[in-house]
Amino acid sequence: MKRVIATKLAGIALTSVFSVSAANAALINVTVSGPGKAAAEAAEAQFMSYLKESTTETFEGFTAANGAGDQTGSINTSVGSFTQLIAGGNGNEACNDNGFSCTAGLAVLNSATSPFGGRFPMPEGVDNKNWLDSMDSQEMMFSIAGMYKAVGFYMTDPNDVGGLMDIVLEDNTTATYDMNNIFTGAESNGAAYYLGFISDVSIKSLVFRSNDDNDGFGIDNVTVGKVPEPGTLALMGLGLVGVGLMRRRAR
Repeated sequence: MKRVIATKLAGIALTSVFSVSAANAALINVTVSGPGKAAAEAAEAQFMSYLKESTTETFEGFTAANGAGDQTGSINTSVGSFTQLIAGGNGNEACNDNGFSCTAGLAVLNSATSPFGGRFPMPEGVDNKNWLDSMDSQEMMFSIAGMYKAVGFYMTDPNDVGGLMDIVLEDNTTATYDMNNIFTGAESNGAAYYLGFISDVSIKSLVFRSNDDNDGFGIDNVTVGKVPEPGTLALMGLGLVGVGLMRRRAR
């Protein structure tokens, strides 16, 4: 069975369309800002207002990488670990420029060291300089530290050519989203968004899968949080974007 739902709510340009197949049902509410820095920052503020406690990783405690020697297959943070599952890129791609390597893993970057032109720190501010970069990985996983039902983050330069994102829940079932549906199609270079996910089941990990070996993104201000009980159902009543009864499939 498939269920497809589109929603536009809350005064922010929010459009979410999802088609997920599975046997069991889970509620996953999704917030997707309109493109642009102002809309993304407004969406983050709205998302944070629904959390009773949270932790946010800004990546400002990391030293920005200057080349492949500073890249790593996995980066541990205050909210969990980010891991390159499948490297992307080839000899002619930007992830091999400026002494970096597409196959050397992920990196924390800033504007001074980045080999990419369309990625940048979010939200805007003089004290916010770093972000975590996928380095055009074809697959990257964010494993969440702890049991949280809410995850939110900024993405810059996402979905130039499409891809998939898996939300893996604590019971190892998975909701899979088409990135073209999340962002209503492929995006131009340098777009900024805020994405927020709140589930009635704790979220174990997110897996980002690109359709191309030279398409990546930056991620910043990653928040994991707890919501007031009874959780998602109550939040839907408060006006968070309800993307309805999502379907889960056993992994």
